[in-house]
Amino acid sequence: MKRNLRPAPDRFADRWQAGQVLGVALEPLVADIPPEHRIVLGLARGGVVVAVEVAAQLHSALDAIVVRKIGSPFQPELAIGAVGPGGVRVFNRGLIAELGIPEPALFELTETVGRTREQLDHDLRGGRPAPDLARKLAILVDDGLATGASMRAALAFAQRDAASVIVAVPTAAPDVVAAFDAQGIRILSLIAPSGFGSVGSWYDRFDEVSSDEVRALLGKDAHP
Repeated sequence: MKRNLRPAPDRFADRWQAGQVLGVALEPLVADIPPEHRIVLGLARGGVVVAVEVAAQLHSALDAIVVRKIGSPFQPELAIGAVGPGGVRVFNRGLIAELGIPEPALFELTETVGRTREQLDHDLRGGRPAPDLARKLAILVDDGLATGASMRAALAFAQRDAASVIVAVPTAAPDVVAAFDAQGIRILSLIAPSGFGSVGSWYDRFDEVSSDEVRALLGKDAHP
């Protein structure tokens, strides 16, 4: 795939280009950490494409972290939480209370999403054990943050063992960036526009990423 190294000033051509630009922006932030002590974790699926370019730019290890959002029973696209590896569960308790979701329903939703996440993890990562983050800088990469729910699950997992963590995305809603900043989470977002809308609106091309593509990317060192 042909990719332009020079991004437009206010958007990205595709995930590949976004990853290249993001990797360059991260270089000064990680310069004091030896490459062997860094690991780039792409949130599957779309974040893995971005992460491939970041890992190549930083000469760092690459892996995928599989997280799944928990959608509201009334509006499935509205994230009320997320599940991650290692039994991670994060919830937006304020939103759950506002929507009046009872605990039994929340439990059932969470269990269902958890099973789906485990199956997807096995499908994408081939049953490999979770990456060893001990004494490493974990760079959590996604193609963008709309609510931040999935990234919070990834953070909860990475912060258990990693020496330090950076969240790095090409674009994010400004309120999400502000919330992470307020909590002392290191976050780099190249574009955080006031009229955010959706992640895909900041890409010229934002095709769905297949499981086959993720497996191929994780199975080779060189990117296409």
